[in-house]
Amino acid sequence: DYKLHIYPSDEFEACYLTNQPRIFSLAVSLVFLVTVISFIVYDILVEKRQKKLLENAERSGKVVASLFPAMVRDRLFYERQTRDEERMNTGLSRGASEISRLRKFMAPAPHQSQSQSHSNDSDTATAVSGSAPAIADLYNDTTVLFADIAGFTAWSSEREPTQVFQLLESLFCEFDSEAKSMKVFKIETIGDCYVAVTGLPEANPDHAVIMAKFAQRCLLRFNELTKELELSLGPGTADLGIRIGMHSGPVTAGVLRGEKARFQLFGDTMNTASRMESTSIKNMIQVTADTAALLKKSGKGHTLIAREGLIKAKGKGYMQTYWLRPTSLYSSDSGNLPERLDTLRVSQHEVDHIHSRAQQDVAREKLGLPSFSHHQQDLLADNTKMQQELVHSWNDTGFNDISKNDLEEGLNRLIKWNTAVLESILTKIVVQQNEQRKQNSFKPSKDVIEYDESARFHEEIATAVKMPPFDREAMSAAYLMPSNEKVNLIPPIAREELRGYVARIASMYQDVHFHSFEHASHVTMSAQKLINKVVLRNSTELNNSMHMLGDDKKKGEKDLQKQKEADLFFSTYGISSDPLAQFAVVFAALVHDVEHRGVPNVQLIKEQPDLAMKYKNKSIAENNSIRIAWSELLKPEFANLRRCIFGSDGDESRFRQLLINVVIATDITDRERRAGERERWQAAFLSNGDDFNWEKEWQNKSEDKLPDIDVSLKATVVLEQIVLASDVAHTMQHWLTYVKWNERLYKEMWAAYASGRAEKDPTEGWYKGEIGFFDGYIIPLATKLKECGVFGNAGDEYLGNALRNKAEWIEKGQAIVAEFEAKIKRKSDVDTCDAGTLRKGYHSTSCLMNK
Repeated sequence: DYKLHIYPSDEFEACYLTNQPRIFSLAVSLVFLVTVISFIVYDILVEKRQKKLLENAERSGKVVASLFPAMVRDRLFYERQTRDEERMNTGLSRGASEISRLRKFMAPAPHQSQSQSHSNDSDTATAVSGSAPAIADLYNDTTVLFADIAGFTAWSSEREPTQVFQLLESLFCEFDSEAKSMKVFKIETIGDCYVAVTGLPEANPDHAVIMAKFAQRCLLRFNELTKELELSLGPGTADLGIRIGMHSGPVTAGVLRGEKARFQLFGDTMNTASRMESTSIKNMIQVTADTAALLKKSGKGHTLIAREGLIKAKGKGYMQTYWLRPTSLYSSDSGNLPERLDTLRVSQHEVDHIHSRAQQDVAREKLGLPSFSHHQQDLLADNTKMQQELVHSWNDTGFNDISKNDLEEGLNRLIKWNTAVLESILTKIVVQQNEQRKQNSFKPSKDVIEYDESARFHEEIATAVKMPPFDREAMSAAYLMPSNEKVNLIPPIAREELRGYVARIASMYQDVHFHSFEHASHVTMSAQKLINKVVLRNSTELNNSMHMLGDDKKKGEKDLQKQKEADLFFSTYGISSDPLAQFAVVFAALVHDVEHRGVPNVQLIKEQPDLAMKYKNKSIAENNSIRIAWSELLKPEFANLRRCIFGSDGDESRFRQLLINVVIATDITDRERRAGERERWQAAFLSNGDDFNWEKEWQNKSEDKLPDIDVSLKATVVLEQIVLASDVAHTMQHWLTYVKWNERLYKEMWAAYASGRAEKDPTEGWYKGEIGFFDGYIIPLATKLKECGVFGNAGDEYLGNALRNKAEWIEKGQAIVAEFEAKIKRKSDVDTCDAGTLRKGYHSTSCLMNK
C-alpha cells in the first residue's frame, strides 16, 4: 500500500496562515483610538478656549458697562451690527468687522497688517465722518458732582508711586461701590478728581437728593478710609480732605468717538459743578442755588446752610451757594436751621473770590438779594448760634474732631505705622541671619557690650563704618526667599517689644511745633523712601546693561546673573544687601530729635549747663537724643528685640556706630562737623579725579577678588546723606509741604522768643535766611543726592523741587512771612489753623473753613 502525506510548503502556508489581519486590525484600532483621543483633547481645548473667551467677554462686558450706560451700549452694538451687515452685503472684507468697535477703541492692536490698518482707519472714519449718526442725547434733569482730594498733590510728592495709586484705588473703588448701590453713574476720574452724575440715562425726579446722599456717603467713607490707610501709607494721610461741588441742570451726554472713545458729558452744568468744587472748602459739600432749590422742594431744606457772601466763579460771575450739612439727610434731630444768607463769617479762602462789600452789595442787588448793611445787626446776633450748629454737624460725622481721644488715635496710628516700617526691615535682618545659619557662616552675638555712660557720642564719629564685604550667597538669600515664608519670622514677643519701644520713644518727644514725633515720622517716611530707591534702584537699567553685556561677551545666563548681583551690590555700595544698615538709618530718623526742647543748641548750653559740660558744648541735642534712644534699647524689657536686631557677632557695635554717625550728622550748625562731612564726601566720591570709573573696580575682577573691594566709606557717606536729606525733606518736596513745615518751624522759634528763650524775633531775617539756607545747604545737599548715583530718579526729583521751592519763596516769601507773623499775633487764632490739622481744640469757624 502506498500512503501519500500531503503538506503545504512554507510559502503556501504563509499565503493562508498570516498575522496581517491582526496587524491591520490593531493598526486600525490604534488609529481610531488616537482619533478619538485627539477629538477629546481638541474638545477639551476648545471648551477651555471658549471658557476663556467667555471670561474675557464677561470682563470686557464689565468694562463696557462701566464706561457706557446700557442704552448707549445697545446703540453702539446696533450701529456696529448694521455696519457689518452692510459690509457683508457689499462683499467687503469682514476681517475688521469681527472686532468689537469698543474693544478696538480701548485697545488697538499694536501690530497690524497694512490691510487691517486701512480697514480699521476706514471704519473709524466712517463712524466719525457723519455717515453714522452721533450717539448723543440731551438730559434736562441731572445733578453733576465733582469731588477732589484736598492736599493730594503735596501728599503724593512725599510718597512712592505705588503708594499714590494705592490711595486712589482704595478711595475710588469705595466711591464706585457706593455709586453702584445708589444708582449713581460714574463718568470718569481726572487725576484725583472723581466725577459722577444722576438723572441719566434713566430719568429720576429725585436726582438731586440721591446725589446729595451720595456726596455725604463719600465724605464719611473718605474720612474713615484715610484713617485706615494711614497705617500703611504713613503720616499725613488722615489729614487729607475732600472738596465736593454739585450743580443741577441739563447736560449733553454721548460717546465722543475716535480712539479711546468714552461716554462724556458736556455743557454749562459740568462747568458750574467744577466751579463748585474748586471754590469749596476741605471736607465740605458746596451746592448751587439750583441744587438747593431741588433739595428744598424735596423737603430737605434743613440740610442746607447758606454760605456767607457770594463767591465769584470763573466765567459765572457772583453766585450764591449753600453748604450741604454732612449729617444724614434722614436725621430727625438735625434741627431747622434758618435758611438765610450770610450765616458764616468770610473765610480767608473766600477773599480770593470776593473783592469788597461794596461790590457784593451791587452783585446782590442784581440777584434780588438784601445787602449786607440791611441785615448786619441780625447777622451778628445769629452768627454764634449758626457757627455752633454747623460745627456740631461737622462733629457728627467725625470731621475736624479734635478731641483728646482723636488726637490719641492719631498718635497710635503713627506708632503703628513706624512700627510696621521698622518691622519690615527687621524681617530682612532675620531672613539674612537664617540664611547664614544654613551656610554655617553665622556667628552668634556675644553678651551685651558694656558702654561708658559718660560717652560723648560726637567724639566717636567714624570716618567709615565697616560694612560687610560682597557675599553672593548671603546677598541672594533674602531676595530669593518667597514672601509668604517671611511672614511671622519675627517672634511675637519681639514684635510686641518693637511696638513698645516705638511708643516709648513717641512719649519722649516734647509738645513743640516742629521737632515733634509727627516730624520724626515725616523724616522716617522720607528716609524709607530713599532707602527703597537704593534697594530697588535702576532694575530696568541693570537688566538692559546685562543684556548688552551678554551680547558682547557671549556669557551664559548664570554668568549674567552673577554679574548682575555684583553690579547691584557695588553700584549701591552694599546698602541694598545690608538690612542692618537700612534698619539703622530708619531707626535713627525716628529717634534723632527725641526730647528736643524746641530751642537750638546755643540756647541749650544756657538752659542745660550739665549737658553742655558733659558734651563739651558740642551737638548737645543730638548727643542727648542718642543717649536716650540707646539707653532705652538696652533695657531688659527689650531683650528679645535686641536679639533679633543684633543676631550676628559685631552687629551691635556696627549698629551703634551707624546710629552715632547719622544722628550727629543732623547738627548742621556745627561748622567743624560739616567740614569733616565735606572732607569725607571728597574722599569717597571726588578723590580719584573726573576720569575715575567706579564700575571698572568690580566688573573685571575675579570672583575671589570681589570681597576685597571696600565700600565702607562710600556707604557711610551715602547713609549720612539719606538722614540729612530726610531731616529737611520738606524743602525738597511739594511747595505746600515746604510751607507747612516752614510755618511750624517759625512757630516753634517764635514760641521760644515769646517765652524769653531766644533773643531775636524770628520774623527778622526769616525771608532772606530761607534763601540763604537753600543756596548754602539745601541745593548742595540735593545735588549730592543726584551725584552719588544710588537713588535713581529721586536725585533729580529732590533737586528739581528744591530749585522750584526756592524760586517760589523768592516770589512769595515776604507775603508768607507776614502771614506767619499775623497769625502769631492774633492770639485768639494762634494754634487753631495748623497746616493740615486742628491741634488745640478751638472751633473758630473762619479757621475751620480755611482748612
